[in-house]
Amino acid sequence: MANKLTPEQSENSKNNPQAKNPSLFSSRENKNARTRNIQPVQKKKKVFRYRVKRGAKTIEGYQNASSADEVKKNLIRLGFEIKYVRRHYEFQLQASTSEIVSFVVTSARLLEQKLPYSEVLQIMANNTKDQFLRGALRNIILDLKNGVDSRDAFIKQSKVFGEHVALMLGIASKSGEMTSIFKSVAILVERQAEFKKSLVSALIMPAITSVTVVGAIVFYAVYLVPKMMDMLGPMMETTPPLTAMTLKYSAFLKANYDWMTVLFFLSLAGIYGFLVTETGKLWRDRMIIKIPYAGNILRNTSTEIFCRVLGIMYTASSENVEAIQQAAEASGNTYLSHRIRTVTIPSMLKYGTDIGKALSAANFFPDVFLSRFGTASETGAIKDTALQVADYYQLENQFSMKNLMNFIEISITVVIMAALIFLTLLSTETASLNIQPTM
Repeated sequence: MANKLTPEQSENSKNNPQAKNPSLFSSRENKNARTRNIQPVQKKKKVFRYRVKRGAKTIEGYQNASSADEVKKNLIRLGFEIKYVRRHYEFQLQASTSEIVSFVVTSARLLEQKLPYSEVLQIMANNTKDQFLRGALRNIILDLKNGVDSRDAFIKQSKVFGEHVALMLGIASKSGEMTSIFKSVAILVERQAEFKKSLVSALIMPAITSVTVVGAIVFYAVYLVPKMMDMLGPMMETTPPLTAMTLKYSAFLKANYDWMTVLFFLSLAGIYGFLVTETGKLWRDRMIIKIPYAGNILRNTSTEIFCRVLGIMYTASSENVEAIQQAAEASGNTYLSHRIRTVTIPSMLKYGTDIGKALSAANFFPDVFLSRFGTASETGAIKDTALQVADYYQLENQFSMKNLMNFIEISITVVIMAALIFLTLLSTETASLNIQPTM
């Protein structure tokens, strides 16, 4: 296969007759030329675990290298007696939220005491309880020792920290305001965890109650009443209306439960398959904010996270577009991210629209947000405004979630009462059946 000439070589060939005819070169010159063009292939480094001994002391550790032989040579050169060197395989999952918060908060306090960042990471790696977080910190330390950029080192551990938390920690490690950013990240992670916990608490009780009530009604109406009517039906002249309706639906369910079950699970699979697509996520997040009251809480929560991340990004970077895009993606709402990407940012880049009007064009944010950022775009206090608006919506969401929990409790009570009334009426009819003895 012929070697391609660089533009510089092509220019030289025009003025050099020998360059036009490769046969004029000697075999040694051809060999040297080929040798110069060959670039060494960089092998991807892997993580190796080793155990070595020096005197009476045994040391275990990890090292990034291309092969196990490379690790052995390095350790022997340092005077260690090798026990073993083996490839280290690591299965990563996201660390627990409490451990991430503990890591970020403790790191911020240690940085305030002027400890070196590398020493802070080593202390946290030795003391964290979560195995996935401990492994991620160990990998970050190895990457930093091998000259990897600190931002890239954290982004490589996105599975453990979460994509956006890893990005912000990576940015913090390169900034001059590392401590303040770490504190802001800790608040962000705590708020995200608190919102998820509140949302699960608000939904799990209605789900359990609904399943229990539906199960009781199905058991009584589909199994118990038909069994009783099989025994008493021949001795009855008429069947009460509620009992007759129950028997009708029971017979329908028994006759069609097979295809109804298949249709139910196919529908669930189809809905799930649609919602995991990009179009499905966009539709879901667009419609979810339109739910009365609960949708307003979800929108305010996305707005709060957007503002908090925007404040963090502005701490480390003056790139408006990058900060806004990262904040939108971290908000957890695909529709907001889509509107920022397709409306707000093009408006800022193409027409030079100020940030307040550009964010208003996204048609997502509440009025308070738009009013504050309209003023901030004139004064330039984007960072301070973002953090203030985030604190405002944090307090508002706390009260809104309490009201939502009260509303859900009342709704559960109403559902339970309705189910009890139905079962009571059905039981009363069953108990007062007019049975005519037959000879």
